[in-house]
Amino acid sequence: MKVLVTGASGYIGNRLVLAARSRGYEVIAATRRPVSAVGDWIAFDLVATGAIELPAGTNAVFHLAADTTSRLIDSETEAASARRLIAAARQAGARFVFVSSQTALEHAPSAYGRTKWRIEQLVLAAGGTVIRPGQVYGGDERGLFGTLVRAMRALPFFPAFLPAPQIQPIHVDDLASALLHCVESDELTSAVFCVGEPEPVSFTRFLRLIAAERVGRFRLPIPVPVVLVRLLGLGIGRQLRAKLGFDRLGSLFDLRAMQTEADLRRLGITLRPMVSGLSRSGNDRRRMLIGEARAFLRYVLKERPTAILISRYVRCIERERGGQPLALSSFAHCFPVTLALLDRARPNVNLAQAEFVWRLNAAVVLAEATVQGARRFLAIGESSGLVTSIVQIARALTSELGWRVVRIIASPVLKSLMCDQGRPR
Repeated sequence: MKVLVTGASGYIGNRLVLAARSRGYEVIAATRRPVSAVGDWIAFDLVATGAIELPAGTNAVFHLAADTTSRLIDSETEAASARRLIAAARQAGARFVFVSSQTALEHAPSAYGRTKWRIEQLVLAAGGTVIRPGQVYGGDERGLFGTLVRAMRALPFFPAFLPAPQIQPIHVDDLASALLHCVESDELTSAVFCVGEPEPVSFTRFLRLIAAERVGRFRLPIPVPVVLVRLLGLGIGRQLRAKLGFDRLGSLFDLRAMQTEADLRRLGITLRPMVSGLSRSGNDRRRMLIGEARAFLRYVLKERPTAILISRYVRCIERERGGQPLALSSFAHCFPVTLALLDRARPNVNLAQAEFVWRLNAAVVLAEATVQGARRFLAIGESSGLVTSIVQIARALTSELGWRVVRIIASPVLKSLMCDQGRPR
């Protein structure tokens, strides 16, 4: 399939190009300047007035280009550009997909939101598809997401607006998958699809997660009343308000909740957890595997495992079990000794228990093959003798008996040690 992407050099456009090429699509970048990562390119500028001619064989057009610079392109200019692009797509028989915004509204507080709504009407009238994403995050530190990350990295605090605006985040790669699905299905035309977390999260929590998961630092929230921000915006004048970003804050404060669950289902998209998406790779699978390795090996060795042993466990799970981590609870990660509640000789409960025992046995085998494990299992360097051996045997028997009793008493809460019944995430 041959697709054309306007705004291909932008934050979302760049990830869309990468996703399309990974699926074998032929991609044409439509930007003001050539894009080095994309071989095929045609000139496209929102302020141009000439007719647009699509390359022969173009099957779909993704329109992502928007004015995010200081050029201050007016709404009529952007709408006229979209109108010419839609006409070119219809002439070529190509599908048309427009990336709008959650702020799109006929009477939106910002010109950006009003322009997006106006273009939406043109696209729908031509039988195209509109995607309204929530707060896009993840991937490269670009766009608004990049601005927020840089702010969290530079400042020791962040504004906690009161009342806290509610947002519906979506990872940039999940958004790219949704866009591609629009042109892979013949049933997704003349419709608006809202994509983002079905359950809104507070903007304060979103910023806190960026600080913790992306920046790796604690940042102090400073309460800022929304009414104070609005009054300040009114007092500085319209031009200065737009220049300082107060209009964008107004759009944030006035965001309407989107019903996304049904649309995500129609698009076949399952959103990744935010904690996972905020990692640089966009997937915390390996980090979870490392945490699992630490928990299992520390439980087996009764001491902190070496980095080499952790690496061996991770490679073992990636090779033998598909690389998916068990969904151990954070409590089990912090206190590996509690894994004794799940440690059973005969895993006759369910497949999750069997998987747990397999991985625990793998941890034992890997530990036994190391110097650290030899010291633990063979008691190398420890004092020996009849009395010492009797004491150690008595201690082991007492410990096992104690854990058996605790396991019986705590059986109702065993499931909490393994989220989602211990199935791989």
